[in-house]
Amino acid sequence: MNHSSKDLFAAPTYIVLNVPSPVADEIRQMRRFFDIDRSHLSIEISLAGSNGLGTIAPNQDPEFVFREIDRIAGLNKPFKAEFGNVEKFPETGIFYYTVINPEPFIDLHNQLIDSAILFNRNPHPYKPHCTLRLAATTEFPEEDIIRRIQPPAEEFMLNTMSVCSLEGPMQEPRLLHRVNLI
Repeated sequence: MNHSSKDLFAAPTYIVLNVPSPVADEIRQMRRFFDIDRSHLSIEISLAGSNGLGTIAPNQDPEFVFREIDRIAGLNKPFKAEFGNVEKFPETGIFYYTVINPEPFIDLHNQLIDSAILFNRNPHPYKPHCTLRLAATTEFPEEDIIRRIQPPAEEFMLNTMSVCSLEGPMQEPRLLHRVNLI
């Protein structure tokens, strides 16, 4: 891909690990029930953008950024993951699955911190997660129901890292780059 525009990262741009099917399909079904507006978004676990590191800062050479991401992917093998409980970020309506073993995610996040890629600031510490519902607030009955949701009962292999932006008022996802862990 030829990405010569330095404003490629003007829209919020994230680095994520893609959750594969059939686990992704289960989570998409839950999103259709609890968050229909975001059910079309990819099912992923963010490494940069939602917490910890912020989104990729604008005005960087895309080819340089993608080379750095490729370099990091080349240092890491695919790994198995499994979702844990449903939790909620404090004072929000954001519900998510935790991951049972956060260490591989934290390692990748730290490698991005140590990279030459520039990121926007983010006030929230890194917590690997997969969002089920994204809202400003929630009401008690709904919160009680969401908290009782059981995670998909199987492990899954994470082997693909993607760079995606959310563009326009509808936050339409745009895949900018994808690389496999080696």
